[in-house]
Amino acid sequence: MAAIEAIDLTKRYGARIAVDALAFSAEPGEVIGLLGPNGAGKTTTIRLLTTILEPSSGTFTVAGTSGDRPDRIRQRIGVLPESAGYPARQTGSEYLQYAARLFGRNRTDARTVAERLLGEVGLADRGNSRISTYSRGMRQRLGIARALVNDPVVVFLDEPTLGLDPAGQREILATISDIAGRRGATVVLSTHTLTEVEEVCGAVIILDHGQLRASGPIDEVVAGTGSLRTTFLALTENPGGQS
Repeated sequence: MAAIEAIDLTKRYGARIAVDALAFSAEPGEVIGLLGPNGAGKTTTIRLLTTILEPSSGTFTVAGTSGDRPDRIRQRIGVLPESAGYPARQTGSEYLQYAARLFGRNRTDARTVAERLLGEVGLADRGNSRISTYSRGMRQRLGIARALVNDPVVVFLDEPTLGLDPAGQREILATISDIAGRRGATVVLSTHTLTEVEEVCGAVIILDHGQLRASGPIDEVVAGTGSLRTTFLALTENPGGQS
């Protein structure tokens, strides 16, 4: 069973089509890159699949659950939105414990989960520090830990390396690989950075102006062009030239 399946998924805002008949699938344990220029429809796609938005038409399933059961889907996914907010006065540990309690953990279990996740994302030594003292990279790692607090089957990460220096980017990408490799979760990585997709993803979805330009394993998508960059530029700069 596919971890994610979208069939003709569409989102309209009046006359504007933000996502147009999107169709793709993602396998369990796969890291799939959601790639496209700014305004391509990446964030809208994530908001649809995470049930924040309702589709105008089409259907989808996430973690084996139909899109018409948002409550069930939300129990089985983790999400790091593009612009995540954090309570400045809480510590990292308090923030994760609170999130764990929301998913039904008791106090003892929530504390254990928080300690484990802080260690997994490299924040074990800063768990008792206020989030207001964290760098952007540390906040992004904390956000990933928050996305994992319910042991999700599918994790959606929207531009997780945006604004980070190269060292911070490498840390985030290593964490993403670990999520899929050790946890067996499917990861949807939304980005406009080709090198990130090449480094950690096995498959890619290329969007442009809300339309699907290509999807599938990277080696199949780039067949005949030799590189993801060449394929991406051909599909987004001259979308009529290929399909």
